[in-house]
Amino acid sequence: MATRKRTTAPTADTVSIHDACLRYMTTEQSLRLALSHVRPDDFDTVKAVSELDLEAIASYFQPELPTVASTSELPENSQNLTQQTSEPATEQPQNALSLQGQQQHLTAPTPDSSPNAQLTLIDQLTRQASEEIAAVDAIAQVKNQLILNNLAVRDAELTEGINQHWQHQKQGYLGAIRDLAGLAQQKPEVTPDETDLTQEIGV
Repeated sequence: MATRKRTTAPTADTVSIHDACLRYMTTEQSLRLALSHVRPDDFDTVKAVSELDLEAIASYFQPELPTVASTSELPENSQNLTQQTSEPATEQPQNALSLQGQQQHLTAPTPDSSPNAQLTLIDQLTRQASEEIAAVDAIAQVKNQLILNNLAVRDAELTEGINQHWQHQKQGYLGAIRDLAGLAQQKPEVTPDETDLTQEIGV
């Protein structure tokens, strides 16, 4: 497996990606796509490139405008130098622009599909979150109902247990009362004395 090169940071000897895009009047995506031919290991992460790399990918873009020097600095053969500078423009491959257009067409995202896909993703996440909240709330309600039902059942069981215990205890009290009532002695009836002893004696 190939090891990726370290990302190059802008230095005095390099040109940043932003400045390179301005130089060739292109987008960062197209510039990095062209860099993939000369820097396949880090074309998508590099932050600055050398002048050699820029010269290597110059054929994929419009030719760089020549720098106009001051009149005092122009050599005597400035006309020849100007002609030599303009020669690469005429020697540029005819298929460079078409290759750039094809690469941008293949790599650029479709403007109409991205917003729709993003909205679909947001709607999906929103619906999932709403349904998940509703499901959790339903589970909580069922748990609460189950707790209340268990409390009601437990309360009824305790009430019935106390009632059964009292019924048994009350029967014991009633039996003890009946037994005690059965131990009570009946008062004997007094036999009346119908014989008058005085009269019988004749006193």
